[in-house]
Amino acid sequence: MNTQLRIGKTYLSQLLYVALIPAFFVGFCFLYDPFGMKAFYQVGGMTFGFHFLMLACILLAILALTRLVFSALYKHIPFKWWHYILWCIGETFIFACFMALYTTLFYGGQFNYFVALSKSFKFSYLILVYPYLFLCLIQVIRNKDYDLNAEPSDTLVKFYDEHKRLKLSIDPGAVICIQADANYIIIKYMDAGRIKEFMLRASMKSIEQTVAGHGLVRCHRSYFVNPKYVKMLSKNKDGIITAELLHPEVDSIPVSKQFYQQLSELL
Repeated sequence: MNTQLRIGKTYLSQLLYVALIPAFFVGFCFLYDPFGMKAFYQVGGMTFGFHFLMLACILLAILALTRLVFSALYKHIPFKWWHYILWCIGETFIFACFMALYTTLFYGGQFNYFVALSKSFKFSYLILVYPYLFLCLIQVIRNKDYDLNAEPSDTLVKFYDEHKRLKLSIDPGAVICIQADANYIIIKYMDAGRIKEFMLRASMKSIEQTVAGHGLVRCHRSYFVNPKYVKMLSKNKDGIITAELLHPEVDSIPVSKQFYQQLSELL
């Protein structure tokens, strides 16, 4: 639940949810008539099939929008599984609200909105739990398969001291930034939801090729940063550029003009 979520960052990777969940909703309602929905939606001079298709279109529109927002946020925010589960619950909640509005409209005042909302909660949550669980299970299996088949030497970034002794091996996705401090470097990283620091006697030049191969970029002669932890780039009236990070516990870091373009393109 508290592990890092790893799914595709592009909107294209979310289209599976956008297409399959409404399709499941229609098919399940037609085949199994859950909670007597066919009789309940035989209203307003329309068949239950018409209503099911309309509700599926509403669900499709909601998912198309929420998954667009999700894919945009996921590029910058390190989601965990429990965040994602709350997101799925929220999508179903939004659908239930619009479903209640649709139901109230076609029942012509026989139900007030909140009575329709209680029925909509029952219909939506108890039906959509199946496709959400199925798609999440597929993603968990894919993540586990990736973890089992990945080579540790390829997935971990390894830090050596000035005597070539291995001092730290860490998931590059957990590294927030690296700062030079005289003859040392300070590695700031996430561990079990907390920000920690590791001081290593090494130079920025000695680690540059290693960290660059794991997605960290140089933003200043004294800093490397992980782009996924950068909230925004800002410039003050004197033209000094800084990178504000997602975690307020970590101070903003300077960005040199020569590295600004490269970093901004990755955000």
